[in-house]
Amino acid sequence: MAGRDGAWSAAWLRGATVLFAVVGIASGGAAIADGDPEFELVAVMHQNLAAINEIDEAVVRDDYSRVKNGARVLEVNAAAMKGIDFDLLRLKPEKAKAFDIHLAAQHQAAIAIESAADRADADAVLRAVKLMIDDSCVACHSEFRETDESRTPRVLFMRSLLSSVQSVNRGIALDDYALIAREAREISALAHILTWNQVVESMFMVKDPAARAEFRGYFETLSSQAIRVEHAATERNPKMVSAATQEMLAKGCVRCHKSFREEIRERVKKR
Repeated sequence: MAGRDGAWSAAWLRGATVLFAVVGIASGGAAIADGDPEFELVAVMHQNLAAINEIDEAVVRDDYSRVKNGARVLEVNAAAMKGIDFDLLRLKPEKAKAFDIHLAAQHQAAIAIESAADRADADAVLRAVKLMIDDSCVACHSEFRETDESRTPRVLFMRSLLSSVQSVNRGIALDDYALIAREAREISALAHILTWNQVVESMFMVKDPAARAEFRGYFETLSSQAIRVEHAATERNPKMVSAATQEMLAKGCVRCHKSFREEIRERVKKR
């Protein structure tokens, strides 16, 4: 019980930091609905980081097929982010050209990494990775540093949930059941906070009582499935962990997005 209470406390404190920034301000900062550019961009950044880590580990192990796989992820992601909606990202349209330059640097570095992998040239792989980090990652982050306006409470909560779900999947891959259990408790705690009426109204702008009840139900699903994930982790049962995680995503995240994404998006546009 001490472990569970500790995880709940940590998650609650982090959630409360976000929550108390908005509670009492009914018209708090507008949030971008999940599936919109900002949330997608964060997910892609996580994928890019994972790909870079994969390349670094693979080159040390002389596993150049894995190096090429990581390079292809970086290449595909660079192409996918072109034409992103700068209005919803709260970025000035004139910055689009600079953003595309950073994406081009990532694309070129990815091709260089893949070419070096074909030659089994570890030094060239590492030089290309460094080039991408310098000319794409660092340069882009310096120019498009996240503003306080974009760090809305809803986005911060969603990022925390996304990060924990990704960590559960990482735990499955690494056979790390302690990690899975810890992240499952995190999801359950955060999802519980997101069922509070004041949070639903002020952060997600869901005012209708019936809609609020439906909305809370999706987060209750997240919480209950997270408890299943934790239970499966204690039994070291990866299939059960995977099944509960998919249930969480399908019956919690996906259904909630289908029901509320457009509604929240329209309210964001009107603000």
